[in-house]
Amino acid sequence: MSKNKIHQTSFTCILLICLIIQPASIIYAQTDNDEDLAVVTKELNSIENTSMQTATLTNLLYYKSELLKQTTLTKEAMKETSHPEDQKALLLKLNDLKKQLKKVNQNFIKVATGLDTSIFDEEIQQNFQWQEEIETLVKPILYELKEMTKRPRQVERLKSRVAYFESRLPRAEEAVTSIEELISSTDSLLLKAELDKLKIEFLKKRTNISNQLDVAHFELNELQKEKTSFFESTKKVMAVFFKSRGKNILIALLTFAGVFLFFRIIDRGFRKIHPAFRAKQRPFYIRVIEIVLLIISVLAATLASLFTLYTSGDWFLLSIAFIFLLGALWTARAGFTRYYEQVKLILNLGAVRENERIIHNGVPWKVDRLQIYAKLRNPVLSPSTIRLPIRELENLISRPIGNNEPWFPCRINDWVILSDGVRGKVISQSPDMVELLQRGGAYVTYQTPNFLELNPLNISRNFRIKSVFGIDYAHQAKSTTSILEQAKNFISTKLEEDGYSKHVLNLKVEFESAGASSLNLVIIADFHSDLAELYGRLTRALQRYSVDACNHFEWNIPFAQLVVHKGK
Repeated sequence: MSKNKIHQTSFTCILLICLIIQPASIIYAQTDNDEDLAVVTKELNSIENTSMQTATLTNLLYYKSELLKQTTLTKEAMKETSHPEDQKALLLKLNDLKKQLKKVNQNFIKVATGLDTSIFDEEIQQNFQWQEEIETLVKPILYELKEMTKRPRQVERLKSRVAYFESRLPRAEEAVTSIEELISSTDSLLLKAELDKLKIEFLKKRTNISNQLDVAHFELNELQKEKTSFFESTKKVMAVFFKSRGKNILIALLTFAGVFLFFRIIDRGFRKIHPAFRAKQRPFYIRVIEIVLLIISVLAATLASLFTLYTSGDWFLLSIAFIFLLGALWTARAGFTRYYEQVKLILNLGAVRENERIIHNGVPWKVDRLQIYAKLRNPVLSPSTIRLPIRELENLISRPIGNNEPWFPCRINDWVILSDGVRGKVISQSPDMVELLQRGGAYVTYQTPNFLELNPLNISRNFRIKSVFGIDYAHQAKSTTSILEQAKNFISTKLEEDGYSKHVLNLKVEFESAGASSLNLVIIADFHSDLAELYGRLTRALQRYSVDACNHFEWNIPFAQLVVHKGK
């Protein structure tokens, strides 16, 4: 041990004894024992740290002197030798000693100052090698993949070695046999001596190949003994994974979810406290605050989850997380324009505005909210609201809502007639489907956009039926006067007899047209919505009434005639 070290140790021991004895007397002399004990502990820790730092610096200086001595001896040896190979070996040794000296100097400065000298090296700070940074990031992943495939690769390597040695062993034996035959067949002593040497050499090769083959067989058998089923291997891998990395992943995910939910709770609190968040027309600054809070939520949650991986020391998962984030940022870069348009929509600066009307999938909607998910409302449908990603509104345009503007052509329990001839009662209408109940109990279902394309006629808000019948040209003189009045009175009486008169809002019989073989009259009857269910029956009843009137008043009903002109 050096003199400096002995003096240092002695000085430390004396200080320790003094500091131990002195607090002992103070403890019995004063009542404030806890404060004095804290002071003593702090001084002891300071001395201990100083002692360890000094000892480390002393060891580094001793190691540096040893390296300098070896450097001097190596330089002298290089001067004395002239052999190229020796010169090369000594030069490599000298370079290695210089690297060690540089490292020792850096460590000495680091221990003495507590700083890393590389932060003052401008060249190192400016010389950023992104290839090396990426390699550092990807290296843990490659190492883990290598470890996962270690056993299959070992088995494959051993099988290749076994096949190689098995193919070489017979050739070595053939060579030995061939040499032995040559030795037995020749009489030349000189040739026998050379062949004996060659035989010994090939015997060594054969023995070496045989030993290598045995070793390969042994290692392969040992690996195959450890072979387990796929289920057991998977179970073992999953157990190891969830014991270490699975736990880290779970903690990171829980951290992300917890921090994100914490900021969303703050956002929800702002909504409850500040009335502007709940206003029908939210101010612009409120929308900006919502976006900023969302961005802060995502960033804080991401940084917190990365910090948990960093503190756990799991560089494999941390590398994967960084690569995932880089990929997400790279993907987001390509869609910057689209995201910009979405932000404009959320800020209520785009083509779609809150509290305006849009058409989505052929259905009119009122825009209630524009956030990450837009909230649309149609008060006539059930359910009346839908939630859409904001990107679905990028290509739409809204407009102000008009007074008394309908949101849907019908309501539940309304009777409608479609352009395809289907008539039924609406029993369900949602954003996706409309279901009709026909007379007789049959159900007809349409997708909502298809239903609207069929232009439904709603007869549950009063309706009109027109029924046409024709009379013969023999009644032409009265067809526009008395016959119309007679027909109206007769049909009115029939409606009263059948109990429909109290639901009739209007009844008229008018001359419609002069046909090729008949004079056509039309019955126009307006009914109350109470009889919407009987639309078909009423249509047939009006035709029956017209025929009964013709019979009663002896009006001839014409039929289509074919007139043939005979040539002279």
